Amino acid sequence: MSWIGLITGLVAAWFLADTLGGEAGLVALGALMGGLLARLYRRVDTLEQQLKRLQPAPAPKKAPRMAPPTATPAPVRPPAPPPKAATIEDGFEDWAATPPPTLPPTSSPPRVADAPPTPTPPLDPDERSVAVTTSLAQTALAWLRGGNTIVRVGVLILFLGVAFLLRYAAEHALLPIELRLAGVAFGGVVLTVIGWRLRERRRGYGLSLQGAGIGVLYLTIFAAFRLYGLVPAGLAFALLAALSAAGAVMAVVQQALPLAVLGFAGGFLAPIFASTGQGSHVALFSYYLVLNLAIAWIASRQAWKLLNLVGFVLTFGIASLWGWRSWQPEHFATTEPFLIAHFALYLYIGVQYSRQLLRHDASRGLPVVDGGLLFGLPIVTFGLQAGLVKHLPYGLAVSAAVLSAVYLVLGRWLWKRSGGQLLLLIEGLLALGVVFLLLVTPLALDGRWTGAAWAVQGAGIVWIGLRQRRWWAAGLGLLLQLVAAALFWDHPVRPAEARLFANAAWLSTLMLGGAALVSAWLLHRPAPTTPSGDASTPVWNRPPPSALWQGVHWGMLGLGLLQLLAGLRAEVWQARWAWPRQATQLVLLWLAFAATLELAHRRLAWPALRLPARGLWVGATLVAMGGLLDHLLSPAHQWEQFMYLGGWLAVVAVLATGLWLLRRLSAAPGDSHWLNRATGAERLLLAWFAMLQGAVLLHALAHTQIGSHLAWTALAPIVVPTALAWVLMNRIGLAPLWLRGLHLPWLTLLVLWSGIVNLGHSAAMTPLPYLPLLNPVDLGHALALLYALRLWRTAGPLPPFWRRPVAGLAAAVVFAWVNAVLVRSLHHWSGTPMWLEGALRSDTVQMALTILWTLLALATMLWATRKAGPAVARAVWLAGAGLLAVVVLKLFFVDLASLDTLRRTVTFLGVGVLMLVIGYVSPLPPAAPAREARS
Repeated sequence: MSWIGLITGLVAAWFLADTLGGEAGLVALGALMGGLLARLYRRVDTLEQQLKRLQPAPAPKKAPRMAPPTATPAPVRPPAPPPKAATIEDGFEDWAATPPPTLPPTSSPPRVADAPPTPTPPLDPDERSVAVTTSLAQTALAWLRGGNTIVRVGVLILFLGVAFLLRYAAEHALLPIELRLAGVAFGGVVLTVIGWRLRERRRGYGLSLQGAGIGVLYLTIFAAFRLYGLVPAGLAFALLAALSAAGAVMAVVQQALPLAVLGFAGGFLAPIFASTGQGSHVALFSYYLVLNLAIAWIASRQAWKLLNLVGFVLTFGIASLWGWRSWQPEHFATTEPFLIAHFALYLYIGVQYSRQLLRHDASRGLPVVDGGLLFGLPIVTFGLQAGLVKHLPYGLAVSAAVLSAVYLVLGRWLWKRSGGQLLLLIEGLLALGVVFLLLVTPLALDGRWTGAAWAVQGAGIVWIGLRQRRWWAAGLGLLLQLVAAALFWDHPVRPAEARLFANAAWLSTLMLGGAALVSAWLLHRPAPTTPSGDASTPVWNRPPPSALWQGVHWGMLGLGLLQLLAGLRAEVWQARWAWPRQATQLVLLWLAFAATLELAHRRLAWPALRLPARGLWVGATLVAMGGLLDHLLSPAHQWEQFMYLGGWLAVVAVLATGLWLLRRLSAAPGDSHWLNRATGAERLLLAWFAMLQGAVLLHALAHTQIGSHLAWTALAPIVVPTALAWVLMNRIGLAPLWLRGLHLPWLTLLVLWSGIVNLGHSAAMTPLPYLPLLNPVDLGHALALLYALRLWRTAGPLPPFWRRPVAGLAAAVVFAWVNAVLVRSLHHWSGTPMWLEGALRSDTVQMALTILWTLLALATMLWATRKAGPAVARAVWLAGAGLLAVVVLKLFFVDLASLDTLRRTVTFLGVGVLMLVIGYVSPLPPAAPAREARS
């Protein structure tokens, strides 16, 4: 790849010339040429040495006849390997292609066996082959790698040198400017003539010289017009047009694509170079029409993709630039015919490109459609047409209808003429016709009906595509439905004054959702497969992977259901029914959809419907549970909504639908498909919904009918959930799912409830008197304790890691409850305040707490020495001792300073006596290993 280094050097030389002056650029250019010549000299020397090694050695002189040896085999001289294309330096292809001089025959030892001749790969890619001219990348690579690379780099250097020369001539008046330009033009003509004369013997060399000569002439004419003003605009335009025509003719005669591109590019740019800003657009477009007619004539004989692209880009690019700068509505009559003519020409060129490829055997395996031209032409044309007809009513809709008719009629005509030979091109034309047909509706109607019509058409395209196994057509139909949905929901969906369920928005929503569901049903079957050895199926029409197929199926199913639900919700919201409340309406709507989908999945043989049915039930359950947050702020409002605004209907519907769905999912235990099995999360959700709704509703009832300050209201939230959890424990057992998902979380909530009511509730039972341990709050603690014991006995022993933390938490809860019982009792019997009202500032409470803690320490230490097992006795005793130490600290730091004389005396005497008792009846037990050793 020596040409890469050469081009890099040329760029560096040009940069140095611009920054440091012409001398630095010449020095860099000279260094580059010197390095190139040195490399060429070394390569020539290497090739000469290789040639000498390839020549056979001279025959040896005859020796006297001797008895032939019996065991020595005849020497074998392996055949010389054929030269490889990679060993030939760029620029020596013509020399390497010349056969070596013929040498006199020499005698050589007999050969045992001759190796079969190895075919020599071609040295250069054929720039005229169909594989090169139909690929933009191959065309560029063939120009860079094929032919005489050194000559082409030399042409580039020469072109830059001419540019430097013209620049130098403009800065230094050494000779008259006319003479200097004439000399440069004469040099370009000489290069072109020499290249033309060498076209037969040295094709690559000759084409390079022709391109250099034409480029020099282009540059000279441009300099004479723009830089020096020696040539008027009309003459410059005529000279550039004639030069481009000559280059195009020379390219067609020699089948030289690069030369044709150079000629036509110069022809398209000639009006730009020679423009004064005062010309007529009619003359410009007429001139371009002539050039494009020439390209169309070439397209009917050659499949030159790059030439088609150059003409298309320059024509429509320059036309777009003119339209952006100069177009006015009064120009419509003089521009529309040219747009139609150029569209027809390039549509013809695209068809001729495919027909030319079918005529060449070498084009097998190549794409027979120029996709860029096929799909780029309508996009660019329609964009320009939108600018031309924007002042005309329904102008763009009529244009879309005409384009649709053109593509559909052309596709039908080609199908009759060529059958399946141009199938890919015909399908592309028909697809474009369908697309423009779909554009007619939105351009003529509003967005809602447009989206609905597109959705129905998209579902029809999906059905036809799947039946004919045209997967790309099915994908186009799906894409059309997505666009339709985006277009529909981007507009205001439903006017407020529209009739309920009898308006365009609702009907359009039905069409959108129904079309998506129909497409999903068509895709619910397993994805088709293509045999592994079937290479005749094009890549673009092979079935998609199974994962993608299923993903599209689920996506269309979700899209259809979401649109139907959104449309129905909008209708229900606009109805503004007073009963039930809107949240309940949403719950009932989702549950109705869930039941419908569950009943329809068997009739339609569509198991996938079960998943959205279950999802809708889950959503309805969560919405119904959303009211629980309102209950924390206003329990009375929650009871009002439940009783008078239809809240009970949502609760009953969620529970009934959930039980029905879970029962149907459990009806076939042998079915292993995941869609037909209820998950543990769904069972837990139903259980938690029932427990939380029971807690909230019973608490709201007690708060409304009894009073928030009474103990029955504090007890109400835990009764129903604890009872349901107990029943589930007895009926289902303690599987890990239920233990971790229901029972342990509920036990944690019971601990939280205990802390809340012990901290702030007095457990009053007005008009009944307060009774310690027999009031509703303490009975609730007993219920929680029984539930915890039942759970502990059913679940079995805890893991060793959790035993001590759980035991410590249980002891803390019991300790807090006992202290709360004492404070509540003092509150009712002695009038002392509760915890949040300043209980710790009461001397009576402080004295009672000190004595209570001492009694608890005595009981704990006594149980440790008399009843506790050897493994925990010492730890329990130390816990009691720790509590006793806290009591002692409290005596000296709290009670001694805050209590009066009588209470201080009672406290110290009581604690002292109890500590003497503790020391006598409960000594420190030995450590567990020591006791086990003695026993």
